[in-house]
Amino acid sequence: MRKISGSFSTFVGLWAAAHIRSEKGTTAVMVALCMTVLLGFCALGVDIGVVAHERSRISNAVDSAALAGAQELIYDRDNACNVAKEYLEKNGIDPLRSEIVVFDNDTKVSVTANEDVDHYFARILGFNKTNVKATGVAECAPLCGVGEEIRPFAIEQQTFEYGVTYTLKEGGGEGFTGNYGALKLNKTGSSTYGNNIINGYNGFIKVDEILNTEPGNMAGDTVAGVSELLGRCNHSPECTYDHYEKDCPRLITVIIINAFQNGRSDVTVMGFAKFLLEGVTEEGHGTNSKAIVTGKFVKAVGVGKVSPTQTDYGFKGIRLIQ
Repeated sequence: MRKISGSFSTFVGLWAAAHIRSEKGTTAVMVALCMTVLLGFCALGVDIGVVAHERSRISNAVDSAALAGAQELIYDRDNACNVAKEYLEKNGIDPLRSEIVVFDNDTKVSVTANEDVDHYFARILGFNKTNVKATGVAECAPLCGVGEEIRPFAIEQQTFEYGVTYTLKEGGGEGFTGNYGALKLNKTGSSTYGNNIINGYNGFIKVDEILNTEPGNMAGDTVAGVSELLGRCNHSPECTYDHYEKDCPRLITVIIINAFQNGRSDVTVMGFAKFLLEGVTEEGHGTNSKAIVTGKFVKAVGVGKVSPTQTDYGFKGIRLIQ
């Protein structure tokens, strides 16, 4: 019995040792498999991050291209696509693999880009690249709200013609009694009015808002302010209607109103327009002096709130709509 018992103990020991070795081997295999899966997920995570980064870059590129193309619509519709292509190239996007469309009566630009993003680690699993597609759509529409560099001049609503000279401020004896085209844009007084001519009013003004007129001719402040703006144009050649710099100090924002009344009165904002200042003339002396301001009606793009239903007075803004 002792001999049998000893043999059985030996068998159990050998079986236990073999079982332990087997479990160790199985554990090693499982660890190896888990490590492989973990590394695979890590690899996919890295490549997914790269794709996400590239998707963001491409999306920003098509948005910029669409905005640039939409801005060009007001100046040269036929050049809008070329401008959009230039912006794509600057941002590392191949224009040949992109689609640029001007639509909706030449008011919108759509830019779609397709780019292949190469994978690094995911190639081990058979994934070589991912195609990323992004679309940006921008709209060019009339401004219905403006909040910077507004001059205290108003002109009654009418059908304007590009390149035609208009009187932005009448001289005494013209227009309605007491009102000659000047507006109160924060405080009353000729000094505030003169400062707003030189520096512009930066409060936000929107269509349908009610404003007050600034009665009186205020010839001295008018001449000083407009002369200052005219003198700030140091471009060579000097800016003209046919060729002017878009940041020229002579390019001013004027408010379009419904109609002037006699004396200090309320007027309703109907829209906004841009004029290239031509000159200011003063007639008479002292309290009887008159100042007349003229400018040419031009196309322009600015910053503000846009609305496709707003009456088009040539001053437009751009916005992303997709």
